Amino acid sequence: MWFPLTSLHRKSSSPILLLGLSILSQLARSDLVYFANSEYNAGEFGPGPNQSFVTANYTPTQSTISSGYLFTAPRGFDTAQPGPLIYDNDGHLVWKTYLGEPHILTWSGTILGTGIGSGYILMFNSQYQRVARYTTNLTGVTGATLADFHETRITPNNSAVMTAYHISEMNLTAYGGPSTGYILDSVFQEINITSGETLFTWYASENVSPSECHNPLGSGGNTTGSAWDYFHINSIDFDDDGNWLISSRYCFALYYIDGNTGDIIWRMGGTNSSFAMGPGADYRYQHHARWLTKNDTYATITWVFSSSVFVELQWILYRVFDDFGVANVPASRGLYLGINFTNMSVDLIQDFIPFNTTVSQSQGSVQLQPNGNFLVG
Repeated sequence: MWFPLTSLHRKSSSPILLLGLSILSQLARSDLVYFANSEYNAGEFGPGPNQSFVTANYTPTQSTISSGYLFTAPRGFDTAQPGPLIYDNDGHLVWKTYLGEPHILTWSGTILGTGIGSGYILMFNSQYQRVARYTTNLTGVTGATLADFHETRITPNNSAVMTAYHISEMNLTAYGGPSTGYILDSVFQEINITSGETLFTWYASENVSPSECHNPLGSGGNTTGSAWDYFHINSIDFDDDGNWLISSRYCFALYYIDGNTGDIIWRMGGTNSSFAMGPGADYRYQHHARWLTKNDTYATITWVFSSSVFVELQWILYRVFDDFGVANVPASRGLYLGINFTNMSVDLIQDFIPFNTTVSQSQGSVQLQPNGNFLVG
């Protein structure tokens, strides 16, 4: 390894010269093949290369862990080999068996530098046999638009819904850009898995103005390669009414969308919120919004509070992962919020702040487990 001379500075120049000659000598000797060499055996050439891994010899108490397997999908700059992992309750990897779910959905494709993906959804059965491969039916100014990795779900109708980022033209003069500009339009689409037929498509550009969102255009939007991602869809959920709940990272808002017309029924959070947000209920850069039990008038949740409280207040509960936190909580956190439709307000029921108060680089989730535990990732 070469070192800068400034890091080896001495009052006399001779040690530096000797060190340089020593390094050159070692480089020249690296071409030699040693056999039963006394210097090597004495360790004069230094230790062999090795790598150590930090582990924790800790196994949680089984009685406090929710039953079932734990699925994770690590990725990021510090993840050398991204991919899905399955653990049992002892923390051991599970590769050959799968219990509880008849199919697994994964995404395969290209991750682009803008934090989005272009690829296909793969469906595997309980024997890890691939039984379906599908993507979106979209064509933009650069050709076919494929499914993004942020979200894919199987609906009660056995259809599939997924996110996509679609390059399209938009007049950006109102935002300091060109009249013929380009955006990464956030789209979600529902298809028939068997036939590939498109059942429903929703475009952010047709429903939400960039003025609602908080990702500035800057110098982008002039070419398809610098298309402006002003909305950034990152999760989809549905309810028994056939409507959709989607999350916009850059608009700091959730949108409840009519499943027939595509119209926005209400907004939660962000610039034009339909609700008054209570103390601690604000969020930014959120991810993974999910309904809990829901009907027209109230919702219940299997956790430590009495469900009758929420029936009386006519609250709908959902969970959301707040990727950035708020001003007085400088960390990512899991949230449980209550929506009161009588006075159109949202209140914080409970939040989950990591022990190291860290900020997630992107993404994350919070899930209620069958035994009442909360799993935050």
